[in-house]
Amino acid sequence: MTRSICIIILLIITHKTANSQCCASSGNPIGSTVNIGLLDKHIFRIAAFYRFSSYDEYYIGDKKYSGNIGSVEKAIFNYVGLLSAYGISDRITLELETGYFINKTHFYKINDQKLTGYGLADAVISVRPRIYHNPDKQFEISCTFGSNIPFSRDLQQVNGVTLPIDLQPSTVSFGLVFQSNIIKENSFRSSSFLLLTRIEKYFETKQGYTFGNSYSNSLFFSKFFFVENQFLQGWTSVLQIRNQIRGQNSWSDNPIKATGNCSFFFIPQISLSLPHKWNFSMLVDVPVYQYFNEIQLAKKISYAISINKDFIL
Repeated sequence: MTRSICIIILLIITHKTANSQCCASSGNPIGSTVNIGLLDKHIFRIAAFYRFSSYDEYYIGDKKYSGNIGSVEKAIFNYVGLLSAYGISDRITLELETGYFINKTHFYKINDQKLTGYGLADAVISVRPRIYHNPDKQFEISCTFGSNIPFSRDLQQVNGVTLPIDLQPSTVSFGLVFQSNIIKENSFRSSSFLLLTRIEKYFETKQGYTFGNSYSNSLFFSKFFFVENQFLQGWTSVLQIRNQIRGQNSWSDNPIKATGNCSFFFIPQISLSLPHKWNFSMLVDVPVYQYFNEIQLAKKISYAISINKDFIL
């Protein structure tokens, strides 16, 4: 029954294409490869992360564009996020994602001006049921159904100026989020594979703006290395390949041409297992291929650090 519900929700969400442009975030940027996954009953996990991203090259299609690039020379954002989860049973986990933009900044060519947005991003509240579990083969499938909830439905203003949508800290839009996790582990080799699929659908804001849907697929391979000392219990090497598709945004049902893209990233990560069940991770997003509708500012580099811990409640 639960598996059928997953398939139905997926079909409903995917009838459109998918989100956003430049550093306009259609939701909370996932700051690390922390896989909340299913938790044992009464286990509470919290993960905090920081992410920095920069954009300073224009693309049209999959080619760099060196012509008239408009008024924005470059863009950066600094974001801190929080992911938490609680196992209400061994088969169901509740999850929360939220965060805060320290800044989303555009640097303009004219008079070295800049414009900055900041504040709370959206919150995503989800429930994750287990769909399939085979302990002998160490294979598990779970999925999440969630709601995107904006902290504000009004556009942010700074010094009396309404910020452009790219600089808004929130989507000011309600939405739906679906995510599936397929995990295959090998305890003998201390390795695992994870396939993560995430779909985000957004509804029209009260200002008449609609973010395109977002689709992403991430394939992870991780290998754990045991270390025996009082400061470090082990470390994990993680290699991730991620594809993300963002559909065109629209204004009053009219598509905005210079929005929407398809990107591939290679993301190496190191995670350290510390005493008392603390974990510290570092990663770098390396763009491998990016394709943009019309002329858009493309991501150049992004990195993140995160820390997480489990508690028994």
